[in-house]
Amino acid sequence: MEQRERELFRVTCSIAWPAAVEALLVNIVELVDMAMISRLGLSAVAAVGLTIQPRRILLMPVLALNTGASVLVSRRMGEGCPEDANRCMRQFVLLCVVVSALVYGGGFCLARPFMRFSGADADTLRDSVVYFRILMAGQLLQSVSLTVNACLRAAGKTRVSMTTNLAANLMNVVCNYLFIFGNLGFPRWEVAGAAAATALGSLSALLISLWSVRRGAGGVLFLPLAPAAWRIEPQKLLAVRGIVFSAFYEQLCQRIGLFLFTRLAASLGMVEFALYQIVMNIANLQGYTYDGVATAATALTGQSLGAGKEELAERYNRISLGIGYGIAAVIGVGIVLFRQELLGLFVKEADVAAAGSRLLLLVEAGSLPCCGAVVYFGALRGAGDTKSVARVTLIIVALIRPALSWGLCYPLGLRHMGIWAGYLAAHILRWYAIRSHYRRGEWKAIRV
Repeated sequence: MEQRERELFRVTCSIAWPAAVEALLVNIVELVDMAMISRLGLSAVAAVGLTIQPRRILLMPVLALNTGASVLVSRRMGEGCPEDANRCMRQFVLLCVVVSALVYGGGFCLARPFMRFSGADADTLRDSVVYFRILMAGQLLQSVSLTVNACLRAAGKTRVSMTTNLAANLMNVVCNYLFIFGNLGFPRWEVAGAAAATALGSLSALLISLWSVRRGAGGVLFLPLAPAAWRIEPQKLLAVRGIVFSAFYEQLCQRIGLFLFTRLAASLGMVEFALYQIVMNIANLQGYTYDGVATAATALTGQSLGAGKEELAERYNRISLGIGYGIAAVIGVGIVLFRQELLGLFVKEADVAAAGSRLLLLVEAGSLPCCGAVVYFGALRGAGDTKSVARVTLIIVALIRPALSWGLCYPLGLRHMGIWAGYLAAHILRWYAIRSHYRRGEWKAIRV
């Protein structure tokens, strides 16, 4: 039995560590992005921060489609049907291109209203609109890459996705250095340069993703060039329409909740909002890493259920939770010990850094329940149980967290401390709710 557990741990780690490292590197690059932009001033930090939630809102349809693709590909791989998994991937890539063209074309045209609604003022409107429009031009490229990578992760090929994002992030950092400040003879584009660097990183990610799924690449998934292989097969998409709609509903609830949360922070003023943005980026340093562990839970749950092995899925999930909690503890201790130095990368004002240091303590107090909830979510998505994930997200993230944070921020007068106290309470509630649902075991009976 002990030997078997070690083997399961090895398999879980082989999928989890590339996904976790990928997520960690993505967030580190975002922190480097923010550190570079912060040299332009707090107004530039605030302008870029205003684009984050609208950008993620427009990403919702793609992420929902990717959830459906992950469920189908992992199940078909577990059933021993790789060719069927390939057909599923092609269908979702086609749909992703169509949906992304519509969504991001609309985002480009409506950039100014989006930014005004996000809270842009006279100091931040121009930069935020320019930044957002350039991002929209690059998001179509990123969306196709995200869909291909979601299918590869579902098949357990997380190293390919890690390599893709590592290359894209390196391109992003190099282009930031060239375009934000006009180094080595390149034009100084400032905020627009940061957006252009991100778009070029997306192009790099797309090219590497497509290269990784060419026929003969040594993997089980590939995208052939023959037009006959790209026929629309509605039955593939209809098989997971409930999962996709629930995943979209979850994304919608999450984005609404985060948008209200961010809008509340923006209402406190430019300095407070810039501090919020910095603290949130540091918090995401952990959150994205948990997503990497959740990726393993999603892939292994789907494959185990596809093979008809419910007990094996539970064992993989226990191991994933243990790995996640361990990562959360290590990163959390590191951030608490070095929070002053970390904040010093972004702010020079001593009073702002001191306020951010207190906020980070609240963030780290919720790191373990945050990790547990994310891994449980990943396991349930792998089983196709996206309805329960959406329900918990609606109640806690979209409703309770903004309301609780507002009450602590304004009526009780705690301002940004109240916002992050609500953040902590919501993470604890979310972990308890999804853990209780998972333990009832209803997810084992779902058929896809």
